Amino acid sequence: MHINKKSPIPLYFQIKNYILNEIESGHWSKNNPIPSERELCDMAKVSRMTVRHAINELVNEGFLYRLKGKGTYITHSKIEQKNIMSFSDMVRNKGEMPITEILFFEKEKRLPEIALKLDLEPESLFYHMKRLRRATDVPVAIEECYIPKAYCPNLERHDLSKSLYTLLLEEYNYSISQLDVKIEAVLIHNEQELELLKIAKHLPILKIYGTSITDTGLPLFYETSFYRSDQISYRVNIFNRE
Repeated sequence: MHINKKSPIPLYFQIKNYILNEIESGHWSKNNPIPSERELCDMAKVSRMTVRHAINELVNEGFLYRLKGKGTYITHSKIEQKNIMSFSDMVRNKGEMPITEILFFEKEKRLPEIALKLDLEPESLFYHMKRLRRATDVPVAIEECYIPKAYCPNLERHDLSKSLYTLLLEEYNYSISQLDVKIEAVLIHNEQELELLKIAKHLPILKIYGTSITDTGLPLFYETSFYRSDQISYRVNIFNRE
């Protein structure tokens, strides 16, 4: 490892870049431990505090993760959301098993603010459910979904732990063809949700919220989701229609 101690670039930042280069080049493999702090100190001829600063930043940014008593590991590649794809399909494409836990389910709930977003009357009744989504044993997302009861009668009779897109297509003949959503980087302050996602308060997450629209142009449901930024990436194609 070459560290230029005369450079205006901080030492910790040079070490951070070295670690990233080793990961991106494939010299250090995903889900394997990196050299210990002591080993990195010896390689760079710098203090342990400097090395720890570099590692802490990479942990906070999701490139590394710590296992107590075992060391610091390289994070596996992220699940990628592209086009219109269910969470279950995204996870399966990554070679993982999608697992869903229903946190709560309510029916016949009046939500005027949600009704407005879906061009419905304020008195419209909704199904309201909140689900924790996992990729095998890793929590990835919390999804909160609002579905008009008139569009999906007797929704409670179906298995809500399966893919919602699949359920809507197979049981109600709705095919989602468009998403009108916003994406923001936010921090979660709810202690219960932090525990569910197994993340620290300072880790930014992706908040994705908006409407799912069918191939007939029907705004079918509204959803707010929180995705772990160290587990998922969101690809968006932007083009000029002129």
